Amino acid sequence: MASLNDSAEEVMLNFKIPIPYFLFCVFLLTSCQPKSKLVKAQSTRFAMGTVIEITVLDTTEAEANNALEAGFAEINRISTQFWEGNPEGPIYAFNHRSTETVTMPLEILELIARCEAYSTKLDGAFDITVGTISPLYNFKGDSPRPPDLAMIKALLPAVNYQNLTIDFAKAQLGAKNHQTKIGMGAVAKGYGIDQAVAVIAKHNVAGALVNAGGDLRALRRVDGQKWRIGIQDPRQADNILLVIEFDSGAVATSGDYEKFFMYEGKRIHHIINPRTGLPADSCQSTTVIAATAEQADAMATGLFVLGALSGQKALENFPNCEVLWICADGQKVQSAGFEKYLAQH
Repeated sequence: MASLNDSAEEVMLNFKIPIPYFLFCVFLLTSCQPKSKLVKAQSTRFAMGTVIEITVLDTTEAEANNALEAGFAEINRISTQFWEGNPEGPIYAFNHRSTETVTMPLEILELIARCEAYSTKLDGAFDITVGTISPLYNFKGDSPRPPDLAMIKALLPAVNYQNLTIDFAKAQLGAKNHQTKIGMGAVAKGYGIDQAVAVIAKHNVAGALVNAGGDLRALRRVDGQKWRIGIQDPRQADNILLVIEFDSGAVATSGDYEKFFMYEGKRIHHIINPRTGLPADSCQSTTVIAATAEQADAMATGLFVLGALSGQKALENFPNCEVLWICADGQKVQSAGFEKYLAQH
């Protein structure tokens, strides 16, 4: 998943796109041509460190466009609020704190609290405090290199979501370890999608889909048609492994092909195992179907780190969610209910 921890030039000026549009983890296959008299508003822009596409169906072009613009406005608000590289933002303030606690907006504290719950259910494989170590990995430049192992080892004690302390009464966030930092890139994108969908839904549209770098959430279409998407082959960018379809809900994919470099024959990618500080090596990708993009986003990361074997046990903590793992050797492992989402033709 695309990180929010990109440079100010990339995120704030929207000049650079880190991955080509056709390399999304999930490809939208339908052209959204409805059978009933609906019009479609669609726009693609850059925010939250990735490419955002919003599609809105409604009865008039003006109404569809109004809902679409409201969705992008909410995406931009979330991007500014949650991007840890924003010097004026609360995440930056916490990561560069000189005091024991930092005042935080309630919205962020509530999301951090939910992240702690995801961490518990995923046996620590999802952990926003991996933001302590992830800045050590530089994926830019002509010859990137992995960080020194001694540097990783020195910071590992600070990587533990249980280090965080939340005081809702005082609206403050603290940490038991002064080196602990947080990175919201593995969940803020999903949260932003959900918030955009909520704003769009208030316009009583006839259907909508918000696609952020392959993580997406859909509103049910009034014409009864389903949304159809393809799951990318992690090793062949132009190949679709399979097609799934659904009425509403969210899909998120985490893959080792989204941000990586090869070093001495080894793939160094951005999905870090919180226990080791090293790139997780059990999977090529994981795709999660869930009710919300926030949950799917967090689960995709955690279940990628856990791998299919341990991940199937953790999945018991998430009823009504389905997962497809592409293992490190290319083997496909899917949860029992994933089959019902596969398109039949």
